[in-house]
Amino acid sequence: MKPYLPLIAIVLVIACRSHETAPPPADPNHGKQLIDQYGCTTCHIIPGIEGAKGMIGPSLEHVATRPILAGKLSNSPASLTQYIQNPQASDPTNSMPNLGVKPDEARDIAAYLGTLK
Repeated sequence: MKPYLPLIAIVLVIACRSHETAPPPADPNHGKQLIDQYGCTTCHIIPGIEGAKGMIGPSLEHVATRPILAGKLSNSPASLTQYIQNPQASDPTNSMPNLGVKPDEARDIAAYLGTLK
């Protein structure tokens, strides 16, 4: 048996396992649908979403170009995703409700908001 074959087998097993656990890529089109489904339009103005004329929360126009989110979070897909899932984690007095958005859904919503430059 060639000495490098076990090493190749180990690398392939690791590569397959890491592929299996990797989340699917975020889907901004699905995120756009979820924004409507979760009622984000009630509180926010959101470009590209019909009827999104809410005046309670901030307008999300150009949200992707803002350096800070919610007054204290760095603007990154990861921090926006976490914020969407649990707004009170960053600020317990936050008026944005925790809507029970699932992690994959929050990632898709953040992907859509990431298109708003």
